[in-house]
Amino acid sequence: DPAQPITIILDGPNYLRWSSAMTSFLKGRKLWRIVTGDKPAPVKRPDETDDSFADRLEDWDSANHRILTWFTNTSIPSVSMHFSRFDLAKEAWDFLSSWYTSADLAHQYQLVSTLNRLRQESGQSIDEFHSQMSYYWGLLVVSVPKWHSLSELISEETRRLSITSQQSPFIIATTSSAPPHRSDNSRRPRCTHCHRIGHAVKTC
Repeated sequence: DPAQPITIILDGPNYLRWSSAMTSFLKGRKLWRIVTGDKPAPVKRPDETDDSFADRLEDWDSANHRILTWFTNTSIPSVSMHFSRFDLAKEAWDFLSSWYTSADLAHQYQLVSTLNRLRQESGQSIDEFHSQMSYYWGLLVVSVPKWHSLSELISEETRRLSITSQQSPFIIATTSSAPPHRSDNSRRPRCTHCHRIGHAVKTC
């Protein structure tokens, strides 16, 4: 097995690209279910011998730590230093997901803004421009939050409403600080005698 299975080195901001490449690699090695927790450490069967169970557990543990090693070898030191406290690849993966994921409205807005600003540069082929756009569209797709239950959706809605209510005084202050509307006096008559607005010289 290669010591460094993918070419992308996780540095934090590129988590989405790294996780996508690592997921594809692990699925190709039939190891993805260990990371998701769908294939936990084996449990001894009632009719199983100690030696047979020990062999199965050793095989699973070997695959689990091989994944942890790949995580370490494809991360910068400031990221990989966190892996020493995890014994399970699933724990390390879940930590990375919660720590580095950017699946929120701010990140999606940034990606959409980038897509809106994209223009085909002079000398750039249509294939190159299409690949560039496809890359950002791919990031936008994987940045959409994946809700596992209705309660998570309700909790997220409550959190966003709380943030909005906390920000509202600043929004009001900003709005109220706008200069007052000035009446348009240029359309009202000005007296040529006293130079006051509102009447003409005939009625002065």
